[in-house]
Amino acid sequence: MVLTGNFIDTSSNSTKESSSQLLSKLGEMGFKAEKEELMTSLSACKQLVEEKGFRRPFLIMSESAKSEFTSLPSPTSEESYDSVILGLDSPSLSYDNLNKAFRILKNEPISDSHQPSNSDKKAVLIAPHKASFQQSPPTSSLPAGLSLGIGPFVHLLEEATGEGALIVGKPTKSFFELAIQRLGRNYGIDTRSLEKGEIAVVGDDTTNDLGDGARELGLKRILVRTGKYRPESEETEYPPDKVYENFADFIDDLV
Repeated sequence: MVLTGNFIDTSSNSTKESSSQLLSKLGEMGFKAEKEELMTSLSACKQLVEEKGFRRPFLIMSESAKSEFTSLPSPTSEESYDSVILGLDSPSLSYDNLNKAFRILKNEPISDSHQPSNSDKKAVLIAPHKASFQQSPPTSSLPAGLSLGIGPFVHLLEEATGEGALIVGKPTKSFFELAIQRLGRNYGIDTRSLEKGEIAVVGDDTTNDLGDGARELGLKRILVRTGKYRPESEETEYPPDKVYENFADFIDDLV
C-alpha cells in the first residue's frame, strides 16, 4: 500500500486472483476502493506484456488471475508462445506446467504439431515478484502458517534455463513509480513536489514490500506486525522506519 497524507493507492503483490475479485475482498473487509485505486503485480505484468508487444503468453496461474489477460489472443497448438508468466496457484504449479514453461523458454517442442521457432528471439520469463514465502490460511492438510511463495518457482526456471526473469511487482522501483504516478493522477497531487518521506509504503514484509525500490525512491517504509510478519522480520540490514502492531494502529497515528 502506497500513501501520502490522506490519499491511498492500494498496491498488491497478489497473483492469486483478478483485480475485480481483489476489490470485492477489500470491500468485504471494509476498504472501499475503486478500480483506478488498485494496482496489482498482475496488472503490472499485463502492462509490461502490452508495452513489450508480447501477444502469446503461457499463463501459469488461476483461472481468476487469467481473466486479467483476456484481451490477449490464445495461441493455437501450432503457434509458439512468446513469454511465460507465473502466478501463485498451487494446482497450476505442477511439474507438467513448469516443464512446459521450461520447454517454451528453451524453444523445445511442446506438442506433436508444434515445431520450435526458427527465430533468434527467445521467449521471456515474466514474474510478478520473487517472494520466498507467504502467509496461508488453514487447508485440509495443514494449519495456517507460512507456505512457499512464487519465488522458488521463479528461481527454478531461471536456474534451469540460464536466463533471468523480468520482475515487475514489489519491491521493484518501477512498480512503486507506477503506484506514485497513479496516486498523483487519481487525486490531483503533484507528487514531484513532495519531499522524501512524505510518501509511505506499508507492508508486512521488509524484503518484498519495503525492499530495494522503496529505499531507492526514498519512501517512508512502514512495517505492520500482521500477515507473514515474524519477529525476525525486523532483524534486517535495512530496518523499517516505523513498526506498528497492525494497519489500524498506523492509521490512528496518521490521523
